[in-house]
Amino acid sequence: MSSLPIPVQRLTHDEYFALEQAQDQRYEYHAGEVYAMAGGSESHALISMNIGAALVNALRGKPCRVYGADMKLHIQKQDLFVYPDIQVLCENGVRHGLYVENPVLVVEVLSPSTESYDRGLKFERYRSIESLAYYLLIDQGRRHAELFERESDGSWRLTEPQERLVFPALEVELEVNEIYRQVEFDQDARISG
Repeated sequence: MSSLPIPVQRLTHDEYFALEQAQDQRYEYHAGEVYAMAGGSESHALISMNIGAALVNALRGKPCRVYGADMKLHIQKQDLFVYPDIQVLCENGVRHGLYVENPVLVVEVLSPSTESYDRGLKFERYRSIESLAYYLLIDQGRRHAELFERESDGSWRLTEPQERLVFPALEVELEVNEIYRQVEFDQDARISG
């Protein structure tokens, strides 16, 4: 999803929450500035739902919750509220009525307009979350996943799984084919071309 800045003064957290409620619109909050969130493509929606469904099934019976793109994530150290495509909270997760904190896994489905942000500054901001063990980037234009896993020394290891995504701390494995179930890679090109 892409975000578009809207011209408003710096908002407090309460003013930000009120803005979203009044306009029934999603905004990311960056230390007082807000950015309207644009919609995504069919491929983006299918991939997000497939990952969410697979995680819900894989984590059944475990003390974890899976949230989709409608749940805000608060990154305290950065004074940010963002909307990951998917996030998983487990024992260290903190739930509030309007947002959550301390996920163990964050998933972003890459869009052409936000890919560099998701890979760069957004990932840098996510890394400030001490509970975060996994950051998963999923390409919606081709069958490709990038899994970043936090090592014990705090560094991040990148793998590009072809068949199976493995999350040892969650005791979960997901099939890459299942993530891309019903996704037609040339669909978006036909629509826009």
